[in-house]
Amino acid sequence: MIPVLSVENLTKMYGPKKVVNNVTFSLFPGQIFGFVGPNGAGKSTTIRMITGLTLPTKGSIRICGYSISKSFKKAIENVGAVVEMPQLYPYLSGLKNLKLYAKFYNKAATKRIPQIVKLVGMENRIKDRVSTYSLGMKQRLGIAQALLNKPKLLILDEPTNGLDPNGIVEMRNILKVLAEKENIAIIISSHNLAELEHTCDVIGLINDGRLIEYKTMQEINKIIENKQRIQFICNYPNYAALQIKKKYNLPCKVVGNSVIVPLKENNLAVVVSYLTYKKIKIYSIKKIQKSLEELYFELLNSSRPSSSIL
Repeated sequence: MIPVLSVENLTKMYGPKKVVNNVTFSLFPGQIFGFVGPNGAGKSTTIRMITGLTLPTKGSIRICGYSISKSFKKAIENVGAVVEMPQLYPYLSGLKNLKLYAKFYNKAATKRIPQIVKLVGMENRIKDRVSTYSLGMKQRLGIAQALLNKPKLLILDEPTNGLDPNGIVEMRNILKVLAEKENIAIIISSHNLAELEHTCDVIGLINDGRLIEYKTMQEINKIIENKQRIQFICNYPNYAALQIKKKYNLPCKVVGNSVIVPLKENNLAVVVSYLTYKKIKIYSIKKIQKSLEELYFELLNSSRPSSSIL
């Protein structure tokens, strides 16, 4: 399968500073890619190079097999993007905005408007003036605008920024429908790691211009599962910790009246049975599992250049 987006050894320098440093990744049809990192990490510069707004110092970008540098028009016609806030005419209706932008493409773009309006869930408000829209409605209209040319690659910069919890869930559902039904590859640049965890198929972590991690959510979830810990609240935590160390050779941490053990759920019953056999009363059991956000900060706070949260 040909990737929708292929980025190889992408580097951008401003004077002696490498803002993007040898970044390589691929994105396939129907995948949602979460692009995360702190401010100044290189996300925006990478996106600007993918959209042709900034030339790379070295490396290559191919969209649907076309090189951005050698076949710009053929490459970029497969791209739709909403970077920062969508540019809309507030005194026009949402529908008139879409019709105006569709004229930049072709008749097919105009014919697609009813389908796009339905995809982004704006049927009831599309004829209202944009000035009456909430931030969430403006974001939806911006996505609709980016879909007019039937892109294979959709790039969104902070699509959930400023949305309330209900708006965030609605945006997540829209993006999943676009990926599944339209088979569009989507890049989301965002700081909302908790939301990306529920939305994306692939996560890329960038810091100081380097792509530190690029893994599927399946791979990440497996790693998170391996980092899982179990907390036993019991009557003799120090004695319980000693017994677990002796019997199972597992590191234990005693916190107050609890013992925290790196333990998978499928081994839980055996350990509980053994502690009960040793006359230890267990009052409660709690699963402690790291989130994507915790793993992310674990990496950024590490002082080792070669460290990996995954």
